Amino acid sequence: MKNITALFEKFETEKFTVGFIGKGGRGWFEHHQHGDEYGGGLWFDGLTLVDYDGISGYLPAEILDALEARGFDVSDMRPQED
Repeated sequence: MKNITALFEKFETEKFTVGFIGKGGRGWFEHHQHGDEYGGGLWFDGLTLVDYDGISGYLPAEILDALEARGFDVSDMRPQED
């Protein structure tokens, strides 16, 4: 059995802490100042971010950019341009 803590990754952006368990599972985000009141869960299908909760509207670009830089596909979570 794999040690789950060995799969856990966490990183910091300017305003958020973001964590996930392996690439392809579940994750979370939390604002540095407002904590989990401006935070929530992240759900992945493989390397694609497919859902999130905790805040209304779109995930902050800062979180999406950081996940994308780590190899995740976040294109479906970005606002659609008209």
